[in-house]
Amino acid sequence: MRPPNRHHTGSALVEFALSLTVFFMAMIGVIEFARFMLVVNTAVEASRLASRLASVCDTGAVQQALIRAKVQYFVEASGQIVVGTRSDWLVLTYSPANCTPSNCTLVEASLSNLQAQLLIPVSSITLPIPAYRSAQVREAMRNVIAGEVNSVCS
Repeated sequence: MRPPNRHHTGSALVEFALSLTVFFMAMIGVIEFARFMLVVNTAVEASRLASRLASVCDTGAVQQALIRAKVQYFVEASGQIVVGTRSDWLVLTYSPANCTPSNCTLVEASLSNLQAQLLIPVSSITLPIPAYRSAQVREAMRNVIAGEVNSVCS
């Protein structure tokens, strides 16, 4: 038997450390990609929520502010999107233009100008979230229906 070569005794440890580093980097990348996809899905669902609330509730400015607050809470719950005090990220459009709750046919909610902040260690990366539109056919569009308060709108 030959004695082990002293020049190669630490090579296994160095190779393990290098491969472990690459493995953890890949693992962090996969996790952050999955979290980004969760944020994208949250934005899609937020546009649906906004159009649904707008089709059920009144068209007034106060009601639109409540809808915006509910959707903002939903979007920021992921922890990766911060809207802040901006108002350009959510646009509610009623069709035809200048319609009233009795003659509106369609409500569209558009989410745009949102960015996701990834939580990769030692770096601060923000990725833009694609703009989403969701249309909903008009439903009640009233806060009070048959003398009862519409619970969705409060």
